[in-house]
Formats: sequence, structure tokens, C-alpha cells
Amino acid sequence: MTRTPWRWASAALVAALSWNAALSTAEAAPAGAPAAAGAMTRPPELLGFVEAELPAEELTRVGAVILRLVIEADGAVSTVEVQETPTAAMGAAAAAAARSFRFRPAEIDGAPARVRILYRYDFTERVELPTTATFEGQVRDRQAKTGLAGVTVRVLGGPTALTDADGRFSFATLPPGPISVELEGSGFTRLSTEETLVAGERLEATYDVFLMEPDEEGDDLEILVSAPTLKKQAVSVAIDADQARIVPGTQGDVLRVVENLPGVARSSLGSGALVVWGAAPEDTGVYVDGVRVPRLYHDGGLRSVLSGDFVRSVELVPGGYGATHGRGLGGLVVVDTQGAPEGEGIDGTAAVDLYDAGGSVRGRVGDRLSLSLGGRRSHVGPLLTWASPGVEDLFPVPHYWDVQVRTGVALRANESIDLTYIGSGDDTSRTAPNPDPSRESAERRTLEFQRLYLRYARDTGAGQVVRALVFVGTDASSLATRFGAVETALLSDTRLIGARISSRHRVSSALSVEAGFDAEVDAVDVRRTGALAVPAREGDVRAFGQAPPDQINADAFSVVTVNAAPYVEADLGLAKDALHLIAGLRVDPYARSVSRSAPQEGLSPTHGLYEQDLQREPRLTVRWTPTARSSLMAAWGRYGQQPQAGDLSASFGNPALPAATGVHRAAGAGLNPIAPLHLDLVAFSTEAQGIATRSTAAQPARAEALVPLQEARAYGAQFMARLDPTRGFYGWLSSTLSWAERRVEGGEWRPSDYDQRVSMTALGGAELPWGLNAGLRARVATGLPRTEVVGALYDPRRDLYQPLFGAQNELRLPTFFSADLRVAKEVKLREGALELSLEVQNLTNRDNTEELLYSVDYAARGQISGMPLLPVLGLRWSF
Repeated sequence: MTRTPWRWASAALVAALSWNAALSTAEAAPAGAPAAAGAMTRPPELLGFVEAELPAEELTRVGAVILRLVIEADGAVSTVEVQETPTAAMGAAAAAAARSFRFRPAEIDGAPARVRILYRYDFTERVELPTTATFEGQVRDRQAKTGLAGVTVRVLGGPTALTDADGRFSFATLPPGPISVELEGSGFTRLSTEETLVAGERLEATYDVFLMEPDEEGDDLEILVSAPTLKKQAVSVAIDADQARIVPGTQGDVLRVVENLPGVARSSLGSGALVVWGAAPEDTGVYVDGVRVPRLYHDGGLRSVLSGDFVRSVELVPGGYGATHGRGLGGLVVVDTQGAPEGEGIDGTAAVDLYDAGGSVRGRVGDRLSLSLGGRRSHVGPLLTWASPGVEDLFPVPHYWDVQVRTGVALRANESIDLTYIGSGDDTSRTAPNPDPSRESAERRTLEFQRLYLRYARDTGAGQVVRALVFVGTDASSLATRFGAVETALLSDTRLIGARISSRHRVSSALSVEAGFDAEVDAVDVRRTGALAVPAREGDVRAFGQAPPDQINADAFSVVTVNAAPYVEADLGLAKDALHLIAGLRVDPYARSVSRSAPQEGLSPTHGLYEQDLQREPRLTVRWTPTARSSLMAAWGRYGQQPQAGDLSASFGNPALPAATGVHRAAGAGLNPIAPLHLDLVAFSTEAQGIATRSTAAQPARAEALVPLQEARAYGAQFMARLDPTRGFYGWLSSTLSWAERRVEGGEWRPSDYDQRVSMTALGGAELPWGLNAGLRARVATGLPRTEVVGALYDPRRDLYQPLFGAQNELRLPTFFSADLRVAKEVKLREGALELSLEVQNLTNRDNTEELLYSVDYAARGQISGMPLLPVLGLRWSF
């Protein structure tokens, strides 16, 4: 296809002809007459569209004009008011065209009525439909695979061409449809074949012929033809930000929609952990515009680390992803951010609710430069502490902030560059006072990260896409705990730098190839003192509130990890593009250097250690679309992950831990029985080896407190039925049935600490009269595993009881259920709009058990309950 400077106007009704505006048009009669009343039984329908005529100097502009139209009972447009327009000329042209529109009139109580609506008139680039096709190729000697010069290539009833020195020929402007092709040359008899040309497309053909001896006859011919390709993740769910913002239970936070998607387990209240397909939270990578960040949610899980106004979309890929990503045994959360909107002027938001306050400002300077700024800060901590002194004795109260800044430049058509900064911070504390100082406990966690990245992208429009990304960042985390006299401190400071460069080329109409380089270098300084078994890790058998062991140690060390992974991925389309084979290979060295290979002994010098695990990680996805409404897929791949920097301590861990490796398998089917309804079923299994676990030896070997002997597996199925927004209603049902298990090499399989057999979320929302929007969410999840306390022994040395445990992780917390309701009302203002929302969490006030709590001697067991019924009021102003 070719694009021309001429612009054309296309129009679409805003929000289904602005249902709210149509219902609220009591101005249906002349001034002083009674207003129309009743229920709208049919909205107005556009019957006759008129194209706007722009002045010559405005022909290259694009943008949207918002008009307010009054449609009479006979379908004629009587009044046109321009509400928003990029330029005065565009507004005048759109208004002039709209005055000539014809509508099927609206009906109120079954009778034609006068109504007022908002109408969006889009000026977009006109695409000239191509009328010709390109036909080119090569004639070769089949045996020597060399081009044959001087061969006559004739299109019957059309032009003729001679092949060049390489055997190539080309016809630039042929009419579409079937053609007959003849080849005639020295050394072979005249050959004929049939081809079909498509307007706007290039057909590349290779003709391999046998050359004959002087007395030999023959007419062998081999033809190779290509077709266009399509690339997609094997298993993924993508949600648009505008829809995610109104999902009940998220308090308007776009990224919290991830917890409602299939494959994601419900985490304990206050943890904010992301458990996907049974993998540990640290195994799932979170990427913002291709840059890895340490977490998706602030402490407590109440908010994500990015303002929703900065997010364009979020995609969950629970497993089976391609070669473009690595460094993780779990899934991916891919966040795509947005800059300033098209058009001139400034827009923004300001919002406040029970948890925090924030806002954003976005705008453009001229045609090329855009600026965006957003931020948020919590007040839930100080507010709860003021309202309920001692609340932090019951559960950790989060204190957090985040900020985002971007400036972008449009270099030329389909080419851009932008510079972005994102930052986030958390500070969470909890205390548990006790009359006995030896049993008093306290905990404080902090995490702050920053990222600065520069992106470049260019799309030539001919199947070639080039992207480059460079970034730097810092992570700073700390954990300080105290139980009686036993104190523990873990501090980690990380500096990182990285780059992602990729280039995708359409080799032919059937084959696309992407090659790239994904590199990251992390330098981590770790300081650790205190109890050996704190913080707890997967596999530790402990009871909530149990005193930690009093064996203590100290260590200070540095770790440098290097991942410089080249990758290549090819997408081959077959069977008229119905079948796609996507094969990829990623090569990752997983190199790391540790400053101490053994614990410090007195003043003796220590020696470092360098390790490298070169991993070849092939990936394969097969996708078949037998019909336009059905699809089948299968995926397989190998994955790897560096050990955590804190686990490489010579005193608390093992500096020689290798990279863990794993395999993902998935197979599924999709069905689209009617246009807005999508059904997806996926079966999956994952395996992983070489995971670090605490040594079970009574006296672990030197520098081997952790050993790479744990194995993990998960298997199950996920289902999602999703209804796209239609007639003001949307919704989906997601459910996951899975088993997540672990074992120490050679031992028996047991439920993992992250094993959640069933999780299900059903939600829906609708646009109601009077400008209301309402939604309801219900969630059910089986409880996480725990190890039952079957008795206790008194420890006279420490003057406390130590629990005796039954089979590991054979006890489960009770099943979780919660329903959340969200109701919002938007009011149009002279400058922007004001939205007032009320979200009621745990609508049924169910007493959900989040943790088991034991008496001092472990003879009695109670529970820590989750959040009660909680109304959350929110106010959002957009301008």
C-alpha cells in the first residue's frame, strides 16, 4: 500500500453515541417547553455521512474533533457546537460536514425524540488502496544453484523481461489476479506455470530448472513462493489501561488487574507477591518498556509501582515465551507506557482516596516534542496510625511513593526517541509488643529503585523494525528484624546497566526474522548480620511468630553478574498463513563474580570466585488457525536464572551456586464463537532444577549453608472467558487449577509454599444511566499450605517453647472468598471531568484467615484475619 499526503475524515460515536449524554438530553424541546422524559428505547443511528473539506494548508494534519450535536425528531442535525479541536480550521470543517449528516432519530418510550449527543470526528491519514502488484524472482540452474542470465520471462498478454547476470527479473506494475508465466532460454525447453498476484503485495518466486544435454529433452520445474507472517506470544493476556482502570477491587490502579488474570495465584494479604504458574515471586520478571524492575506492587499489594495514567497496557505471559526474554524461570509481566496524547494543549489528572494522592500532567510542545510527568504518595500509613494508634502492632502499614517523567521526540514518520525516568520507594514496619521483652518482635523493610532509560524505535513500514534501548538504575533494599535479643539485618545496594537492541526483517512474505542482543550487568554490595535462618525461604518449616534460631553470623561481600545474551527468532507462515512456526534460540552465559569464596577468618585475606554457566535456550511455538474463529497452539522452551545475589554469601549461602534451569510446556485452544466473546483454555507444565535450598546437614560444609539441590514442578490448566466491552458491558471469568510441588534431589515431592490448587475470579461491569459506572468482582482461592504444629518442647536455655511439626505443607489455610463492588459517577465540568467513586472491599464482610497464630506454648491455635468490609472513597479530576 502507498500513503499519500491527502487526509480524509472518518467518524465514530463516542461511548456508543454517548449513551449518558443522549439520556440526559432534556433539552429536547424549544426553550420553555417541558423536557422529554422516559427511557431511551433506541439511540440515534448515522445514516448519511459527509466528508469534511479541509483547506490546503491543513491537509497533512491528523486529530480528533469533538462535536456536540442536537438531532431533531426527524433525524436532521439542527445545532453543532465544537467542544474540542486540534485547530480552528479542523473544527470548522468538521462542524460544516456534521450539519449535513442524516440520522435515524432516537426513540424515547418508542417515539422519535430530539436528543443531544457527543460526536467524535477523526481526521486520519488516507490510505490509497493499491491497484497493482509486483512480481519478481530468479531463474536458477537447479543443480548448481546459480542464476541463469538471458532467460526470457514472459507474462502472457503482458510484458516480457530478460534475466540479468544473477538470473533475476522484475515486473513492477502488474494487474492483480491470476497470470500465466512462460520461461524460455538456452538449455531447456519452454516452460509454463500459473501465479496469482494480490494488489499491493510483492510476489517473490524462484524457478529452478534442469539444464539439458544437447540431445536431452525435459521440462522439470520447481517453484518456491512466500506468504506474510504473524507473530504472537504462545500464552498471554493483554488488558487495555482504560478497561483495567474500572475493574472492581483495584481502586482504579491499572496494573492491579494482573491479579485477576488466569495463571496468577492469590497472594497473602499485605505481601504483594506475584505467583504465576506456581513459580516463586522472584522467578517472574516485570518489565516496563523492556526495562526490568524489581517488583510490580508496593508493599502491602495496595498499589502498583507505576501511576495508571502512565500505563498504556499490561500483558501477562505466564510461560512459554519466546527468545526475546530470559533470566527467569517463571512468567513475564510486560508493561507498555504512554507519553503525551496527540494534539496540542495539556491534559492531566489529580486523584485522591483512602490510600494515597497523585496526579499527572502531559502535553506537547510543537509537532515533535512531548512531555509527561506523574507521581503519587501514600497517606494510608499516617492516616491509620492517627486514626488507630497501635495499628502497626496488627499488620504492616505501607508507606510508599513513585514518580515518572518522560520527554519524547518524533524524529520523523514512524521514528521516535524518548528519555524516561521512573522511581519508587517503600518503607514498611510492624511491631508485636509483649510484656516479656524476650518475646517482643519487630520488623522493618525498605526498597527503593530508580531507572533511567533511552529508547529509539523505527518502523520502515516494509516489515523492518529497529529498536534500541539503554538503561541505568539502582536498587536499595533493607530488612531489619528483632525477636527478643536476636537481631538480623540484611542490606543490599545494586547498580545496574543494560541494553536491548533488536532488528526485525521480513525476509519474504512468509518469513520474518528478529535478531537481537539483551545485556544486563549488576553490581551488588551485600551486608548481612544476625540469625542464619532469617529471612525465611521456601522449604523452611516454621510457624508464624516462632522465635528464630539463635545461631548468628556476619558477612559483607560484593557480587557482579553479567548477562549478555544474543538471540534470534524466526516466524514462518504456512498454509496461507494459517499455520505459524516460531522458533528461537537464546544463548546466555550467566556469568558472575563473588568477592568472597569462603567465610572471613580473623584478618586472613579472602579470595574471590568466578562462575559461568553457558546456557543454550531453544524455544518453539506452533500456532494453527483452522478457521477465523478458532486457534490451537503448543509451546516448549528452556529457561535459566542466576542465583540471587544474597544467596552467594560465604557465611549465609553458597558462593558457588550455579544458575538454575527449567523447561516450560504449554498447549491450548482458543474459540471466538461470537464477535465480543473469547474463550481460551491452556494446559501447562513446568520443571526446574538447581534451585538453592537450605542444607539439611547437621553441620553444613564450609560455605555451603545453601545447596543447589531443590527441584520444582508445576502443572495444571487455566481458562478464561472474556467479553469485550459491548453495549456498555464488559466482563471475564478466569480460573486456574494447578499443582506446584518441590523436593530435595532424590526425595519425595511435597506441596510448594506457593501451591494454590484453585483460584477463580469473576467480574463484570456496565455503564448505567445518569453517568454511573458499576462493577462487581468475586474471587475464590484455596488456602496456601502450612505445616501443622503437633506439639512443643520447652527450651530451658532460651526459656521458650519450640514447636514440633507434622508432615511438611500438608495443612492448608481455609478457602478465601471476597466480593468487591465499585460504583463511579462522572460529572462533566467546564474544564475536564470529575469522577467520584466508591469501592466496597469484602462486600460480604467474610472473615478470611490469612495466617495461623499460636499461643506461647503452641497448645492453642488461632488466626489472623484479613481485611473486613472496607469502603474506599475516591475522587479523580481529569482535564
